Amino acid sequence: MAQTRNAAEPGDNAAEPVCNAADPGDNAVSSGNRLTAAGRTARILVVDDDPGVRVLLEELLRGGRFEVATAPDGETALAEARALRPNLVLTALELPRLDGPELCRQLHELDPQLPVIVMTAHSAMQSVLDSLRAGAEDYVMKPLDCESVAWCIDRALRRRAEKRAHEELLRALNEQLVLSNLRAQEHADAEAQQRLQLNMLLENLDEGVAISEPSGRIVMLNPAARVILGLAQGEVANSIAEVVNACTLDGQPLAEEQRPLGRAARGEQFTDYEVLYQLPDGEQRHVVFTGTGAEDHTGRVALAIVVFRDVTAVRRLERQRDEYLSLVSHDLRNPLHTVLMAISRLKRSMQQRGQADDVTTAERAERNATRMLAMLEELLEATSLHSHGVELKRTACDLRLLLCNVCADLRDSGSRRITIESDDASSYVVFVDAAQIERVIVNLLTNALKYSPEGAPVRATLERRGHKVRLEVADRGIGIAPENVERLFDRYYRAPRGLAHARGLGLGLYIARMIAEAHGGSIDAASEVGKGSTFGLELPTPAGHAKPVGAERGGSDGAV
Repeated sequence: MAQTRNAAEPGDNAAEPVCNAADPGDNAVSSGNRLTAAGRTARILVVDDDPGVRVLLEELLRGGRFEVATAPDGETALAEARALRPNLVLTALELPRLDGPELCRQLHELDPQLPVIVMTAHSAMQSVLDSLRAGAEDYVMKPLDCESVAWCIDRALRRRAEKRAHEELLRALNEQLVLSNLRAQEHADAEAQQRLQLNMLLENLDEGVAISEPSGRIVMLNPAARVILGLAQGEVANSIAEVVNACTLDGQPLAEEQRPLGRAARGEQFTDYEVLYQLPDGEQRHVVFTGTGAEDHTGRVALAIVVFRDVTAVRRLERQRDEYLSLVSHDLRNPLHTVLMAISRLKRSMQQRGQADDVTTAERAERNATRMLAMLEELLEATSLHSHGVELKRTACDLRLLLCNVCADLRDSGSRRITIESDDASSYVVFVDAAQIERVIVNLLTNALKYSPEGAPVRATLERRGHKVRLEVADRGIGIAPENVERLFDRYYRAPRGLAHARGLGLGLYIARMIAEAHGGSIDAASEVGKGSTFGLELPTPAGHAKPVGAERGGSDGAV
């Protein structure tokens, strides 16, 4: 039976469990996140079949003055979640009656935005990936470190609160500021009251807010913005450029028109725009912006508004995670190569002795080891692309020839089902890294073949769209639910309807997106359940390239 305790209750005499931190109370979650947006004490559900772990975490969270409930297994936790409606769940991966990944999925059916943090040992990384695909917020390693657990909980609750505050802020800014500019004379008293409410919101917001005139002159910086930008209280700045140097993520100076306030002043609306800031003391900070422009009664931008947050710590943790994954993947490759060599020798020996049944078993082992090696290579590459970007060796190529070459290589694996169509353009020249774009095309075509019924046609269509060339790959497969389409190009994501066919880590489309964006292009998807999917790759055409460097193998339109 789950037990609920309020941290405010005195007199808990449970034995203190071992913790890597000196004292759970010293590492308790910061008091700033004890309350939910509604002003109530945050509720946390701890799920673990080890009573010692439950006691340890309960002591830690009580130090942060949370309401804490515990459960020894997945089904009890699910029942407790329905009754308690927690603000966060901290769960082990291996649980009786209902394991961690399945618990995560069912919890998100109750509350899609519920933060779930999983606890795991080093040997359970595949289950960690399953939990992350199921929507888990983060994970911590066992044995537990109290400070790390407290930090993860603090971050998860803060992100949930910031997201709600962010949505409220954008709504308030767009509705209140624009309306106040349009009706300033008619509603002076109402405007003053609205400004007072907005200022109170901005003063207490954890995210930075900057408002400027179209000329770039700063009108308002809230306290959080000053902290993020390294400005002392009362320090005056006519523009952000006066106090910090803005750079792209690779360290190149950011042009004026690429700066967040400059984009908002031109009327752009954008989200998750990341900039690297160099502060006067030399510190570098990763800052993510959301921006918009407030228009006056003539339709011209009167104010540029950006909301931003410091994600430097998050990026540091992501780098550490990627380094860990890269290290694990690298260390597994050499043993796998040795296993494959041993299987190959064993298979040849069995063939020489005429052991046909044993040869079949060896071949099955060889296929699975090869697939595991390919998954490790894909994981290493995705980590490298995320950390270092895509290195390109561009040449002028005809996208139609690249498509035909890929289909020729697929001839023994269903390419006869692929039909190539095109408009009346004489060529489809793009300035790209041919090998990288071929990989994207292979991914789109093999996915279309894999998720379509046997014998169902797959159509590849080429067309010119101004200064861009677009390739669309359409199938008549199982289709994808609308709520899953937007996440198809995220790392480790696989649509639920496709799990029966999936054999990888959910990185293929993520890598394809990274390659397309590195070329200045884009990749998108549209789908309807039961009717099929269409994936589009769009690449810019080069200016002044009259003669493309063609591929060695040719092809023609029509059935392949």
